[in-house]
Amino acid sequence: MHHSKFNQLLSKASVVALTAAAGIGLSHAQTLSTSAKVGGGLYEIVVDHSDGAVYVASTGQRDVLGPYIYKLDPETLAAVDSIALGDIPGFGLGINQKTRTLYTSNTRSNSVHAIDLKTGKLLATISNGAEKSHTREIVVDEKNNKAYVSDVGDPSAIWVIDGKTHQYLYSLENAGKTATGLAIDSKKGLLYVTAMGDNEVLVYNTKTREKVTSFPSGSKSPINIALDQKGNRLFITDSKNSVLTVLNASTGELLQKITVGENPIGVSFDGKRNRIYTANRQGKSLTVIDGSTYEIVKEIPTNGLSNTVAVNPKTGAAYVTNKQVGTRVREGQTPPTPLPNGDTVSLITF
Repeated sequence: MHHSKFNQLLSKASVVALTAAAGIGLSHAQTLSTSAKVGGGLYEIVVDHSDGAVYVASTGQRDVLGPYIYKLDPETLAAVDSIALGDIPGFGLGINQKTRTLYTSNTRSNSVHAIDLKTGKLLATISNGAEKSHTREIVVDEKNNKAYVSDVGDPSAIWVIDGKTHQYLYSLENAGKTATGLAIDSKKGLLYVTAMGDNEVLVYNTKTREKVTSFPSGSKSPINIALDQKGNRLFITDSKNSVLTVLNASTGELLQKITVGENPIGVSFDGKRNRIYTANRQGKSLTVIDGSTYEIVKEIPTNGLSNTVAVNPKTGAAYVTNKQVGTRVREGQTPPTPLPNGDTVSLITF
């Protein structure tokens, strides 16, 4: 995990304090307290529950370090360590809090990395043996020490990886058209999958490997999903219509539709505080929602293409990855103006 040139190479990565935008006047409303420049080509983010450390995937860009997984201080967002991924960048992230294993979905390389967080050692690069695949989202079943990975396609599939041997076991088949988001209920042995191309949620029994039911997502283009295990609810981002839908996890009943920022991608649920978060890419914002009333607590501008959001369950701090605008243009076109807060991680606090 350690790099001799790490501090020198990241010396130009400054931490910038940003002023939070005015929101609804609640005494405990969240604010954007800090943002930090971290590598290039940022994607997903996860929080280590043991020490609060934040891990973010960086695919790298021209003249920018990468691909790496950066470890950030949870309060300052300063990069304190990194894990080199060689020539195979990771995009999605999943973490097994018990075994201290980090998983990356390597979309361009049709594979998954398993990394030991104690040492930073790459334990394995896992493939399903197929010529073509498109690994995207990862969720971890800590109870049974398995990792589930969405393999986007038509039809899609869900990889199942053994956490002990770091090997591909089998796939849950017929996962609909363009399966993207995943959520796991380890106690019930249920896996929830958003099939974006079918506007459906699929439910698998992880023990029998069977698809037990499916129901409408309540919106179009459902891309990511979060689970409220105690309240038996699903939260699903509709990336085209700027909507978050709330469903009964057992019946699929539509409980609520909430208009959030433009183009919501990432979604996370803080069960302890009953707060829902959506990272809104084109809205360049984070929406904070009261899980009891479904009212919007605050819309927080991030000044970057907000992509994913993760919450520390102990502190309630939320972390957002903000992508930069693309620089590739056709001949004769003018490149877009870079965003002031692109390729950063933002910290949202009470």
